[in-house]
Amino acid sequence: MTTAHPASTQDSSPDRTERIDGALVQHGHCSDRVYLLKPSPDAIADIALLERLAAEHGYSKLFAKTTGAVTRVFLDAGFGVEAHIPSGVSGEEISFCTRFLTANRAAERFPEAVEAALTPPIRSRSARSAAPTVNVQALGLQDVPDLVELYSHVFASYPFPIDDPAFLHHSVLEGTLFVGVRDDTGRLIAAASAELCNETLTCELTDFATHPDSRGAGLASALLTGLETAVTAQGMRVAYTIARATSASMNSVFARRDYTYAGTLVNNTHISGRIESMNVWYRTLDI
Repeated sequence: MTTAHPASTQDSSPDRTERIDGALVQHGHCSDRVYLLKPSPDAIADIALLERLAAEHGYSKLFAKTTGAVTRVFLDAGFGVEAHIPSGVSGEEISFCTRFLTANRAAERFPEAVEAALTPPIRSRSARSAAPTVNVQALGLQDVPDLVELYSHVFASYPFPIDDPAFLHHSVLEGTLFVGVRDDTGRLIAAASAELCNETLTCELTDFATHPDSRGAGLASALLTGLETAVTAQGMRVAYTIARATSASMNSVFARRDYTYAGTLVNNTHISGRIESMNVWYRTLDI
């Protein structure tokens, strides 16, 4: 996720994340959706919460990450599954459940670009490629200023405030793993992160960014290898990512590392200036 686009007229300030009645949700007019990040013990109440927030603010998509029996509750409430991945320990799939509230939101906005970006990576899965040999470093609190500088330079907009030092500081303290690559001068030129779920032993690999001056050197692939090593050491069993559906380069990074395509989240995320669809990829990690 490294290509910037001109900003649209839509509000591009990041949506807010808050805990309401035991559920962790993200919502706002940037991605124009309500996203259930972590459910409460009451799935029916969670659905009612999503519906209430959408009605109050006029959002056009309900989006939830669910597991096990909770997924069935969402399906019974009129949601569909756009993508799913296997769980690392419990045998339950992680599902991305969606309900569109307008016809326009459900219609792919860039169908030709999405198809053109996805077809070559799927065909290339048998051509596994090795990552370049670079020094991928673990990053911590001391690296937050450099992360802010890199992310601010790369993304015109992003679904989470990764250019906010306070947000990154909190993410590190909460256990998000960051890795990066520095050039010979010590400047951070590429970074990515992993969000771990100890309940299912799965992790989301995300926040990939490469400075424009350093693209084309395979740094995203090196970051991916570094993250896989780090999360495997933490006991994770399955890794997945949500990549821009219009980015052939990022989809290819995962396809060539034996990740399996799991589905497309249509018109899901405001990134680099516009709402785009996102592809989900996953792989069982080598233990």
